[in-house]
Amino acid sequence: MASESAAPPDDIDGESASQATECREPGDFYTPAARDSVGRFCRRFLDESALTATELLHNNRHQNALSNTPTFVAILTQVERTMERKGALTPLVNEIARLTRERAKENPPPDLTPETYEAEAADLLGVRGFLGRFLLDAALSHHIVTGRNFADKAKALLALAEKTDSPDALAPIARLLGEILRSDAGTASCAQDAPFTDLIDLIVTLVAADRPLSDTAPPVFRKLHELMRRVPLPELTDSLMVAFRREMGKPACFTIASAGDMFGIEAVQREIMALSDLSARLRDAEGAYHGGPKTETALQRRTAILVNEDTVPEITKGRNFAQKLRILFVLQKMPLSPTAARAVNAYLKSFFDSRDFAGRLLDCWKERGDKLKGLAEVQKLVLASNFPSEDRDWIAGQVDDIQNAFLRTQRVLAPLIQTKEDPPPEAVLEIVRLAGDGAFCTGKSRIAVARALYRQTHRPRFVRGFLLNAASPKERQARVAWLRQSLAMVGVPFIDLSTQRVLAVDDEEGPRKLVASVLRDLGIGRIDTAADGQEALERLTAAGAEYDLIICDWMMPRLNGLDLLKRVREVRTDLPFLMVTALATLEAVKRALAHQVSGYIAKPFTPDQLEEKVFLVLAQKGMGE
Repeated sequence: MASESAAPPDDIDGESASQATECREPGDFYTPAARDSVGRFCRRFLDESALTATELLHNNRHQNALSNTPTFVAILTQVERTMERKGALTPLVNEIARLTRERAKENPPPDLTPETYEAEAADLLGVRGFLGRFLLDAALSHHIVTGRNFADKAKALLALAEKTDSPDALAPIARLLGEILRSDAGTASCAQDAPFTDLIDLIVTLVAADRPLSDTAPPVFRKLHELMRRVPLPELTDSLMVAFRREMGKPACFTIASAGDMFGIEAVQREIMALSDLSARLRDAEGAYHGGPKTETALQRRTAILVNEDTVPEITKGRNFAQKLRILFVLQKMPLSPTAARAVNAYLKSFFDSRDFAGRLLDCWKERGDKLKGLAEVQKLVLASNFPSEDRDWIAGQVDDIQNAFLRTQRVLAPLIQTKEDPPPEAVLEIVRLAGDGAFCTGKSRIAVARALYRQTHRPRFVRGFLLNAASPKERQARVAWLRQSLAMVGVPFIDLSTQRVLAVDDEEGPRKLVASVLRDLGIGRIDTAADGQEALERLTAAGAEYDLIICDWMMPRLNGLDLLKRVREVRTDLPFLMVTALATLEAVKRALAHQVSGYIAKPFTPDQLEEKVFLVLAQKGMGE
């Protein structure tokens, strides 16, 4: 049953009269698919009366009102013609009216309240089979019969759902709410006649659940948002997507041309960006659309109006080179027709294939840091694009080559790598900040930056200048967290010395105290000492003894340094071990290397030399992790 002009309106999902559900028994009319068909064929009557198909099927008064409309016979004739069952529907409709009347007489619907609804639903559904479901739908229809419009009815249903957790009790409420939203008039009523753009955003926010609903949103949509966050309701989500596709089929636009936009190009660009945002929001984690292929088709139809072979160059008009690339990559991600997709891909490839690509791209920004960030952004767009993997990797490598050449010619890393002295902390921090901003391309550029930063951020001068001079422990922790996060963007681990526990082993008190003093100056969190290898072994095997580094003299009584190294390697092959010795002969080095010593330092040594070695062996472990 469609409009009273005896033909159903065109449906954006393609569910036209030719797809009406065939019903041969009265009970067939109550299936979800049949109710949707009733809703489509009787749409004008239902909208004018603020009714749903479920109410019509469960209330004799509504059925009589429909049968008294001048075009009721035309509606029946249209459905019978569609189903090729001339004269078969009238007896079924009369039987439905009789059964509805008898069931209402034998089972008067109870008065429902939010406090009693769940229990009443359980009692009604306790009547097995079709009758129990019919009685519950009849009770809900009776509960909302006084609603003056669709919004009032939705509010009444949502009030019942507020104190209901039972899936069986919520299902018929979700069904009725879905029927309201499937109606154009019902959606408009619930949305308080919100403008096209606002209404689309309301629907998508409910479905995607990706952002909070505005405090100014219509009350029905706020309550729907709360309900759908509390309980998964797939049927209600499907109805919202039907409403979304219906709205997207309308000629309304997301934007309008401004006075200075003579040819409407800016408006088209904004329209495309709005569609791109919708497309992204309506995809799930696997990339599938909420609502399935029908949603993709609805977006594709809308996009086809804007994007084709002739319009692609016009869409990017008035933008600089980088902005054009952004718009084209946005277009590439949108649901396009095959012809439009080929046009977008070909136009994009023409940019990357042009001889002056590097120069035109770099000219989009003035500052050195902005150029690096812009190149990295373009590479990210390429890597996330829909190009075939081979093309994607080649283009991404091309952008990396441009940035790598820029790093060399502009000497961006020179202060960190081409100096005999340690660079000032601020020079290192400049590159760290760029790394944290994601300014470096994947590939040769990021590797070059990672090597420079890994070395310099673990140098004593940098650690003292940036971390150890922090005003408070809290500020130091904040700096460490920022540094670790920024370095991670280029794959560089950072070792926070305040979390390290070091064991210094030497039989001579003077050298032992010197090592401990240097470690304290570096900000090592905990320093333990031992007078010989045996005492060190006892500390290492004690409960809770988790050391990050051992600095050990070779020549000691009871247990020398080499024997301690052997014992350590039996249980901890990864523990950094720095050997201190006055006998740094080739033979001694070979013996220690056979047991994986991490590093050597020869006596006598300066504090600076020890600091260098400590950073070296700890950094080696960090890179290994």
